[in-house]
Amino acid sequence: MSETLKAKPVNVQVKHKAAFGPPMYDLFKMDVSVALATKLAAAYRLQSTGLIVNQNAASTQYLSFRHFLPGDPFRFFDARIGIDEVEIVFSNPATVAELRSEVGKMWGLIVDTLHPVIKSSYLEASLHCETDGLSAKAFLDELVSVQVNMPEAHKGFSITTKGIDVLARINLDVSESVRDGLYVVFAYVSTEIVRELAAFEKVFDAMLNSYRGLQSASRIQLLEPN
Repeated sequence: MSETLKAKPVNVQVKHKAAFGPPMYDLFKMDVSVALATKLAAAYRLQSTGLIVNQNAASTQYLSFRHFLPGDPFRFFDARIGIDEVEIVFSNPATVAELRSEVGKMWGLIVDTLHPVIKSSYLEASLHCETDGLSAKAFLDELVSVQVNMPEAHKGFSITTKGIDVLARINLDVSESVRDGLYVVFAYVSTEIVRELAAFEKVFDAMLNSYRGLQSASRIQLLEPN
């Protein structure tokens, strides 16, 4: 089969997580945590009630907040900054460019304040998509040669690539929430040591390049708004 399945994401969640090595105990210093909180409040127009301090969950969410993104549909991201890791979870980023910009913006503040060493990075995207011209089930039936003789069964597909310090995977399945739609899960893990923002941005761009490259290998094209 040579046809590429074009699909439009309609419900997207993206998670980016990075782990510190060693842990950022400097966050317990009042001057450091106040400096970071002040920068976050200014950058995201947060009131004092919008930035939550949770010493009982210091490992993963010593500081946390929700930021609403402009435009429709209803979109936002949740950010959690801990002693051991930082996690950002997006609900329906409008474009890949917006995702890159928002991740870079927040990490710029973190690197500028904490000067951390990042020992690993993880990106996961889950997308429910409308398909163009061919249902996901029909596409996967043609793509996967394994015969399945079970009622209501459908096929799935997965590709994994590995490098010296990276692993990337894309999974294709039939969406349970979009009629005739495609469900895509992309994951990327990097254990490259990162000490500065430029190196962080390089790793994040490698994640995005892998996201697009594995689409081509899987014979799909996830349409990105301009």
